[in-house]
Amino acid sequence: MAGAYPRDMSHSNWTEVFARQALRAELMADWFDAIGIKPGDRVLDVGAGPGYVSLALAELVGRDGVVVAIDRSADALAYLAELQQARGVAQITRIAADAATVEVPGPPADAALVTMVLHHTDAPPAILACLRGLLRPGARLLIGEFHPEGPCEIGVKREHRVAPERIEAWCDEAGFEIVDYRRQTPEHYMLVVEREP
Repeated sequence: MAGAYPRDMSHSNWTEVFARQALRAELMADWFDAIGIKPGDRVLDVGAGPGYVSLALAELVGRDGVVVAIDRSADALAYLAELQQARGVAQITRIAADAATVEVPGPPADAALVTMVLHHTDAPPAILACLRGLLRPGARLLIGEFHPEGPCEIGVKREHRVAPERIEAWCDEAGFEIVDYRRQTPEHYMLVVEREP
């Protein structure tokens, strides 16, 4: 077997990762619409990396909102901090932590996103269970992933992709109700779930 799949991204050049995140910009409007992001919201960006999605969310929630960018890489979040400073974006709070055990100060969030992240971790069910505790009842979670039946011309290899049915089962176990599923491109799908009371 070849080298193990590098799940932790510690090998990464964050400028290159940011550029890869930017390639998914066309998917984001559907993500944000599906979970109803609006000005003043408090939103979690789980596995934020260098922060392309976090910065886009910050524009939507505005100065009265909060984006909590969560990533286990302090280096990725330092990259985001530099971008925030350069762009004058104050409404992103950064937390370096494992998403399976993270504690987020403040009130429960209005929405959350976990995009192209679950295939990087060994504990997707634990991440989803933790997120349930960080969201208010009725809040929506958007999960974006690479589809195992895609052409695999971009993104992770087929053997590392997670089937939507598997994620749906994890969400059900964690106390989320499935709201919507959509194949966005041949490579990508999105799943929308809602925190049950």
